[in-house]
Amino acid sequence: MVTSGVLSKQKSCNACVRNKRRCDKRTPACSNCTKKRYLCVYGGRLQMNSSANSADVPLSTVSFGDSMSTPCDSVMLDDSGSSTSFDVNLGLSPSTILHIDSAFDSLLNSTLESAYDQASGQPEFLRQDINIASTSTSNTLTLQDYSKLLPMCEDYAPWQLADPSSTVAYSMSVYKNFHVTFSRDNSTIYMHRNLYVSDTPRWILQAFSVCVLYTNQTPATRGNVLRVLHDHVTSLVETASGTALTPRDKLARVHALIVYQTIRMFDGDIMLSQQAQEDVPLLEAWTSELGKIRDNLDDLVDADASEIRSKPPESWERWIFAESVRRTYIISSALKAFWELLRGQRQPIELGTWRFVHRWTLSKYLWNATDPVDFFRAWREKPIWIISAFYLDKFLQTGTRDDVDDFALVFLTLTFGVNEMKMFCYETSKRLPR
Repeated sequence: MVTSGVLSKQKSCNACVRNKRRCDKRTPACSNCTKKRYLCVYGGRLQMNSSANSADVPLSTVSFGDSMSTPCDSVMLDDSGSSTSFDVNLGLSPSTILHIDSAFDSLLNSTLESAYDQASGQPEFLRQDINIASTSTSNTLTLQDYSKLLPMCEDYAPWQLADPSSTVAYSMSVYKNFHVTFSRDNSTIYMHRNLYVSDTPRWILQAFSVCVLYTNQTPATRGNVLRVLHDHVTSLVETASGTALTPRDKLARVHALIVYQTIRMFDGDIMLSQQAQEDVPLLEAWTSELGKIRDNLDDLVDADASEIRSKPPESWERWIFAESVRRTYIISSALKAFWELLRGQRQPIELGTWRFVHRWTLSKYLWNATDPVDFFRAWREKPIWIISAFYLDKFLQTGTRDDVDDFALVFLTLTFGVNEMKMFCYETSKRLPR
């Protein structure tokens, strides 16, 4: 039930009023809210009472928008002053007092218990130089386990790069598009857009600047662009080769080196490709370090849908980091294999790193979630698949194009073929892949 209220004349922010603290009235956020990491709202314009009956406002009446492009309204959730933000489109006046379903309040509470350190703004698990989880090496794979991917390697011929229906040409287009996607969307299929929102590492900022410059280069600016590329690669190698790095630093240096490598590998310049070849062992070594901090989803691999839903991650931020590590490890290893294929080399019989099981989460709804509320709602309501060693049979039984994010689309296409995936996408959603 929605009741009207009187517009408050208070000058202190809502959080300070509720917690009976002196407010210094700073904008955009007072000192108390900044310290406690609360959302700071002035004037008491929007209040929520979580003790209301669940029939007051159905959850379906709340419209969640894209937090990347739409301003957020801040709301108070409980008497302790805990708050969150989301986009609302209820058509209510500023003086309206809302009563929110207690079940929804319970859902939001699970998103508020993040492990952020108040001093640095980073989650503690990203700041510690520790092993988050060890990569499982108990399951050893053989060539037979990659039978659907082997034809691309065994039947490769250079002319296939000119055939858009071949998986080789498709792979090339994917790798050549990394710097474009990064410069446009501040993300890639393996690097979540919210991973470096706060306290962005220097290596990521440098890589981003290179991607923007390279994507928009002209014949007149190409010399300067390549000079910037060279300087930033040199800086990355010199400053990121130490061992005393946090998990976040270890991931950031791999992300930066991947975009530098894909630019140099596929630019067409002989000198750039030679420089990329010289740094292949470095990327391999740094990727191996990611294996030591990777959560390989061993606890969920045999779980059914209900079991997966009963084991949500501790926080959205932790999942973003963990999933980015998983996807980055796979992409980096695949890039090395693809580069060796183009150079006429073949994977050794023991398969190298591919002899171990690599896993990731297939769910567009989780990867594309714009905030913790969207994420945990998707975890509870949307389909989720844990993919091991590119075994996609379970997904194909019930999955559709609408369930697939761009990372999953890449490996589905490499596994089944370009035209086959076009048919799958059309049959399950009546639209073709982008």
